[in-house]
Amino acid sequence: MVLLYQFEISPFCDKVRRILHYKEVPYRVVEIPPSEAASGRWKEISPTGKFPVLEDGSTRILDSTDIARHLEARHPSPALLPADPRDRALVHVLEDWADESLYFFEMTMRLSWPQNAARWVPELLRAEKPLVRRLMQPVVPRIVSRTTRSQGLGRKDPETVVAELGAHLDAIAALLGDGPWLVGDALSLADIAVYAQLFCIAGAVEGAEAIAARPVVGAWMERVDDATHIPADPAAADAHA
Repeated sequence: MVLLYQFEISPFCDKVRRILHYKEVPYRVVEIPPSEAASGRWKEISPTGKFPVLEDGSTRILDSTDIARHLEARHPSPALLPADPRDRALVHVLEDWADESLYFFEMTMRLSWPQNAARWVPELLRAEKPLVRRLMQPVVPRIVSRTTRSQGLGRKDPETVVAELGAHLDAIAALLGDGPWLVGDALSLADIAVYAQLFCIAGAVEGAEAIAARPVVGAWMERVDDATHIPADPAAADAHA
């Protein structure tokens, strides 16, 4: 059984969990309090302080993309990377686009806009001790805002951000066309990576409305979720630090 160190509400951790579930790889999780990651307590597991980290026997893999490649090599069926070189290249591009572009929409909209942060920051801090949780709750949106402003998206007004998100969603709809998946005729890593970001974006009121306005995208998200959803299991051996 592999071990997944994670922040539960991270889209990158959701991406890894869905890959594990789709490939039927048994695993358990260790939930990392964000304050402990930032303080360096977990630097032996993650020198960068970033998660997810997958521990597979004596091998430890950082970064969701590297984890995905590792799992594809160790558990090649069902495949998430197409055999066709062009399709495989497109999966690579779409995964990177999801991780490096769509991610900042979920950060900006879900964790820095007050109406959404009020819901999601407590979820991010759920593994913290009560005092730390109270102290960090007003601080997290400011930290996220600094990050997204540095990246650029956080400097834009909400109407512009929503409009740009709409353009991305329209592009996804155009890629899908009448097909069931983003690349080829089977679910791939591109579907899971893009879905994980959109699932988190849908946690923002504005994100949910933008997705609902595009039924093609919503129907595709349902297909991805049906194929990769992790059922709630009260008997799961989750470890909370």
